[in-house]
Amino acid sequence: MDDRKRFVLKSIVDHYIRTGHPLSSQTLLEGYEMDVSSATIRNDMKYLEEERLIAKEYSSAGRVPTQAGYRFFVDWLIELGEISRDEDVHAIIESYRFRRPELEGILRQTALVLNSLGSYAGFVLSPKLEETQLESILFVKLDPENALVLIVSELGIIEYRVVRSGLSDQELQEIGNLLNSKLRGRRLQEVREDANRYAEEEGWYDPIVRNSFVLLKESLEQRMERRLHVEGLFNLLERLLEDGIELKQAREILGLMGDVHRFSEAFGKLSESETQVRIGSENVYDELKSCSLVYRHYGYSGVLGILGPIRMDYGKAVSVTTYIGNRLNAILVLSQREASPDFEEEGIGNE
Repeated sequence: MDDRKRFVLKSIVDHYIRTGHPLSSQTLLEGYEMDVSSATIRNDMKYLEEERLIAKEYSSAGRVPTQAGYRFFVDWLIELGEISRDEDVHAIIESYRFRRPELEGILRQTALVLNSLGSYAGFVLSPKLEETQLESILFVKLDPENALVLIVSELGIIEYRVVRSGLSDQELQEIGNLLNSKLRGRRLQEVREDANRYAEEEGWYDPIVRNSFVLLKESLEQRMERRLHVEGLFNLLERLLEDGIELKQAREILGLMGDVHRFSEAFGKLSESETQVRIGSENVYDELKSCSLVYRHYGYSGVLGILGPIRMDYGKAVSVTTYIGNRLNAILVLSQREASPDFEEEGIGNE
């Protein structure tokens, strides 16, 4: 396809994304300052229609993109490496800063940032924590009756909870040292199995030690379940209903997003480095046939992205997803333990 036909297709896609209306050859000539005749544009549109990249909508003289047209457009954007320079995208990228080293806080904030494009939903599927290594287990005395337990993997703090404990600072430190000496550096899946085995062993000098292994095992069992953080889902459904989907379909989308295991299977084989796009019928599940998914992989099989209507601004969505995915991957995989300028060590739970 020559450059002029590509430009015509891009113009039709851009116009339909912005307005929801077909683009005619006359409007294209007047609004896009093309130095060719109307007949040339009509011939280009005829070619694109024969290739099933655009279609005539009802009785209108204009054309709208088909799903194949969106696919061609998206592949072209990715091939060119075209990054949106829209001010909204720049503002979203600039807002992506963290002030807490706790994994769930980072993932929630990431979903919020991905949702910033408007009537799309941002989502982050948590990594497979069982694949990560244990860095340390910390016990911090809060007051005479309570202590804070922190479980830290190579991705940062993955679990923390307050437990009843009358032990002194020194006793808590000794228990932490014991657990770390036996478990540090092992994958969390192995840590959970080892903690269960140690909890059942006889001969510990203090039942509190055994209880600590039990606490660790229970914490990891709860935390191993993958979590899905979604922001803006109802705004997306409102947009989809405006675009003509039935209420039943909207409910089915809600049901799918509430099933973390099923949703985690929606992405197929993940590329380590590329942002991927599934448009309409390309999606695995029928519930998503009226949507498009823009997503990418980040450390330890995590997935983040944007769920939107087929009439999505793909340039913005791909740009934001690519940047945020690369940034999150760098933060998590290169290690939160190093003093990143984007992290300010504050108390747990502080924003």
